Amino acid sequence: MELEEFISSTCCLPDSVRSRALLIATEYFDNIVAHSRGSASCKVSVAVRPAEPPRIVIRYYTLNFRQMRRADRHTEPHYDFLSRRYRGLGLRMCRNLASSIEYRQGLFKSAIIITL
Repeated sequence: MELEEFISSTCCLPDSVRSRALLIATEYFDNIVAHSRGSASCKVSVAVRPAEPPRIVIRYYTLNFRQMRRADRHTEPHYDFLSRRYRGLGLRMCRNLASSIEYRQGLFKSAIIITL
């Protein structure tokens, strides 16, 4: 809820990209919470850069950043019988809604940079 409120109320995002920013940021945040490995309390910071075009920068610590990056490139949409859900659609949707998505692995925190 805090992330949605932050993105919705950020004044440096033009209305024309606000909905895309909200969809992309929440999808990546959900994936970070569900799939990252590291400390028990995963602290995620989100910043909006008022460049032209605007950027969203998500920074967090994880031990499996490479696996998450690889999954973004190689996961195809499929039906998961165990969870009884379709998988692999969210990040594909994000790639189609963003101009670019860049992954940067750091020593202490890694970043996902989303250009709208």
